[in-house]
Amino acid sequence: MTDYIRDPFTGCVFSALFWGIFAGVYGRRNIILLTLFIDSILTIIASFLQNYNLFLIFRIMSGFIMGAPGTLIYTYFSEFHEDKYQTKSVCFLGFFWPLAWLILPGLAWIFIPLPINFEFYGIHYNSWRMFLAFISVPTFIIAMIIFLKYPESPKFLVSQGETEEALAILRKIYAVNTGRDECEYPVKQLLSDVVLNVKKKETSSSSFKTLADLVKNIWWQLRTIVSPPYLKYAIILWTIYTSNMFGYYGFGLWIPELFNRFENYQQLHPNASATVCELIRDISQSLNITIADEPFLPLDGVAKECKPNIDERVFINALTINAVSLPGNLISGFLANKVDRRTIPMIAMFLAGIAAFGVYFVSSSLQVLVVMCVFSLMVTMSNFAMAGVAVNTFPTHVAAAAVSMMVCLGRTGAVVSNLVFALLLDFSCEVPIFLLASIVMFGGLLSFLIPSKEKK
Repeated sequence: MTDYIRDPFTGCVFSALFWGIFAGVYGRRNIILLTLFIDSILTIIASFLQNYNLFLIFRIMSGFIMGAPGTLIYTYFSEFHEDKYQTKSVCFLGFFWPLAWLILPGLAWIFIPLPINFEFYGIHYNSWRMFLAFISVPTFIIAMIIFLKYPESPKFLVSQGETEEALAILRKIYAVNTGRDECEYPVKQLLSDVVLNVKKKETSSSSFKTLADLVKNIWWQLRTIVSPPYLKYAIILWTIYTSNMFGYYGFGLWIPELFNRFENYQQLHPNASATVCELIRDISQSLNITIADEPFLPLDGVAKECKPNIDERVFINALTINAVSLPGNLISGFLANKVDRRTIPMIAMFLAGIAAFGVYFVSSSLQVLVVMCVFSLMVTMSNFAMAGVAVNTFPTHVAAAAVSMMVCLGRTGAVVSNLVFALLLDFSCEVPIFLLASIVMFGGLLSFLIPSKEKK
């Protein structure tokens, strides 16, 4: 089942910067809407596919598409707030990230064990396929809500010179927030801060000129990000975020297997204890563990399906870790305007690094759960605090691209950490654990260099 997580995630890695740049040209709302609708369709289709390679292609496409809303939502949401509230708003938004990861294994716990297994028109359909189709429904619903209720970011419109449209949106926001008439909105005119704009609403006689304008806009965004003073800020923020994601996913996708090994070991040796490294070195031989069959793997020309008999502790532990992470973003949101913006990522990542070192010393499934709860809580807090800082650091016309580049590098770090962790485990247990913990702590120390609000 880890392939179903890894495949769309692989698509997300390469799409973040792509969508961020185009959101800086065509708008945050338009890109988010487009990608949400497309993903819901792709996911439903994928649930019916019987060929593994085709299924893999659709999941990677889905990941590529979802790289847009998964990244642009930070910029889109924060741009409806004043600068001083942007970091706070992103931290509160981050509350829903572990909430989603809390709901997901809960739904999987409900759907996957169901005894659903039937065929129609040559299509074999079972519980995990139904689960995959079901999770496309919220995506479609959210897209419809945004389409019907939510406008484009006023800050983006102002950055594009569309001041009248931005002012109309601000009047509606004022009316909703205060209950007064839109005409009472005190601001009567907005000044444009347009830097470079593609004339999307004008019919051009030359498609080449339209393309040239688009390329100029993209080039301007990239050049602004890599020019002083933003280049210095970009390198610092991108490195911190990458170290954060490197540690989170390095441990995150490996921990379920660790839980499983501890449970198996304790069932065979009720009164014994073993460290993580002892399990890695010895448990495979002593338990005679075999790798579970993957879906779609051909065996005598017959496709095999996922086995529904999954230990419920896998779901319970996942739910517990994500439940503990929930208050982290609320705490960081309340503290965002009360402490220097370096404080939260610095302290949180340092504590996460200590918890990561603690993985080496645990000797039971319960101890792993406690350590990983602390680790996940701290990493989640620093993750969204960093997203808030990034949104608040860069100007509107390049904010989406800058944040998307940060997320792109972070996801790249996540993929690399899994590869490195798996490779190093073959040679040493201690090295990958200490490496991941050290990189997370390095990110915390690097947070000292985040520019303060006064120096921005």
